[in-house]
Amino acid sequence: MRRLFQACLLLALPLMAACATPGYDYRARMVPGIPEAAAYRDVRIGQFRGPAGDVAEEEFARMLDEVVLDGAPWFGIGGPESAHGLYEGRVDIDKWEAETRFERKRDCIEYDGLFDCEHRGIVETECTEETVEVIVTAQLIDTDTHRRVFTRTQGGGANHESCVEVAKYDDDGRALGVWRDPLYASYDPRGAPYGMIADAAIEAVRRFRTDVAPYDATVRAEIMTEGLIPEEQNDPRFAAAVEATKRGEMLGACAQWDELGREWPDAPAVLHNLGACAEARGDMSTAQLRYARAAEIASDIPLLKDKKAKPIFDALQRVSNRRIDDTYLNNVTREPETYESESEDVRS
Repeated sequence: MRRLFQACLLLALPLMAACATPGYDYRARMVPGIPEAAAYRDVRIGQFRGPAGDVAEEEFARMLDEVVLDGAPWFGIGGPESAHGLYEGRVDIDKWEAETRFERKRDCIEYDGLFDCEHRGIVETECTEETVEVIVTAQLIDTDTHRRVFTRTQGGGANHESCVEVAKYDDDGRALGVWRDPLYASYDPRGAPYGMIADAAIEAVRRFRTDVAPYDATVRAEIMTEGLIPEEQNDPRFAAAVEATKRGEMLGACAQWDELGREWPDAPAVLHNLGACAEARGDMSTAQLRYARAAEIASDIPLLKDKKAKPIFDALQRVSNRRIDDTYLNNVTREPETYESESEDVRS
């Protein structure tokens, strides 16, 4: 079932990309999933208890060492003596399971020499895939006040497959493929192979990356592909700018939106798309003004369906959040003695 899902996903990816709403991609700094963690840039690693806890501990330290933002290391800005945060945690094994599949294929059953097949026939195999899943819990402790800043869990898994040949015989016309229903088994997690526990713990620890520190991400400022009022609906330049966007011609498309904006200053879809251009350039103040004006106009259009105007309000919310996040990150990237007192005010 897992393989079928993966195959379907791979087949669907090109279609999903083709159906994606056109817009302008840009790189942005993102506040971590635990915003309070961004204020703790000088930290040390404590003990991670449980099976493969030492592996999780080492991987957590390695992950923090690799965090870079704007080309500079994020953690350790004040040196090891100034650490005011402590990361510690534990590893718990969630499950240990196995699936055994029985498959029949046509293959070589007798060799005359290395890579020289003398006789082809039918080979039956049993393939057992073991899966171990763990849950890693990490918490950040303020070393001055001993306050627990946050506790979060992440899951990780590891797989191992082994196959054995159980029968070989001449091709008698039997159907190839699955020759028996798969078998499923669950085992006592305490007996799971250590290597798989360690691999699963490493995967889980890596998922804390976006929780504990700011990160760069690609954000899309989507455009509206249809106008909301007759002026923009009937202007062929609107459709031309949409097509230019789809071709990845941001400069040309934004120039066309500028031209349309001068002629139709109260066209909400044009204003929205001008906001998308400003957002992609990093001018969040202008983007917010454009989106806000588009939202104001759209709210006054009689009988306009909410679904039609939703992209405008979504964009306004996104840019408003981006500006708040940028202010917060600007504060926590200041010198340590200045950002601590300000960061709480910004997020309040």
